[in-house]
This record gives sequence, structure tokens and C-alpha cells, in this order.
Amino acid sequence: MTVNPAIASPSDLVKNLEAELRVFQDFIQVLQTEQDTLVQGNVDPLLELARIKSEKVVLLSQLAESRARFLSAQGYSQEHGGMTKWMQQQRDGGNPQIAKLWQQLLTLAENAQQLNQINGGMIDTRLRNNQQALAILQVAANQSALYGPDGQTQALGLGRPIGKV
Repeated sequence: MTVNPAIASPSDLVKNLEAELRVFQDFIQVLQTEQDTLVQGNVDPLLELARIKSEKVVLLSQLAESRARFLSAQGYSQEHGGMTKWMQQQRDGGNPQIAKLWQQLLTLAENAQQLNQINGGMIDTRLRNNQQALAILQVAANQSALYGPDGQTQALGLGRPIGKV
């Protein structure tokens, strides 16, 4: 998908918003696939999903930047409030499709944020579990040493030898 860097009219803005919606829908699909993958415990596809997510985020950023430049050229803030103010000024002769697309875009963005937070929490939990398992394995590996640094055999375990205080 190519991004139109220069939005010159409301009809160009409609095309840009439609493109943003499509990319957000794709992004949400990737997030849902990531979540399903995490729930199933299958970590193999996660690297590829991260790559695809990154591509979608770059594309979304480019589309948002085009929209922000348009708003700035119209004398409005590039922030969320700028789009709202621009739409309010356009109500009399404006395009009602823009307001509908904008609302859909905001809804999808909120949905994507929620999915991403849930997935991040799941990844964090899995990472902590893996770190705990690794720590247990490292302790077990240290306990199983048969010979000490002096070449003498050592007892297995962490406790005191029987009969010692």
C-alpha cells in the first residue's frame, strides 16, 4: 500500500481515512492472531507476527502523518482535537462520511490498544515464568556438581551435612 503524502482535499482525506481503517483492521487481525498464539502456547510464530505488526505500525504512522499535515495546512492542530474541530467547521458543507470514518477509526484504535495491552501482559507473564524455570534449572545444575574446585567430591544438596552444627 502506498501512502499519499499530500492530502489536498476532503475527498483525499476520505481516501486516507479509508486506508487507515483497512490497515487498522489488518493490525487488529494480527493482534488477535498473536493472542491466539499466546493462549495456545505456541511461541514459534511470534517473531513473524512481531515483524508484521511493526510493518502495520509504520504504515499507520505514515497515514496519520499525512492526515496531520492536512490538518496543519488547514490551520488546525495535528492532535485528536484538531480533527474534531476541523469536522465541526465542515458540518455545514462538509462530508458526513468523514465523521463516520473518523469515529470508526477511533473505535478501532481503542480496540487495538486494548488487545495490545492484553497481549503484552500475556507475554510478560510467559517471560516471568520462563525466567523462573531457568532459575530453577540453574540451581539444580549447580547442585548436581560432583567435584568441587579442589577436585574433591561434594555432597549433593544445599543443606548441612548430617552431624554438623
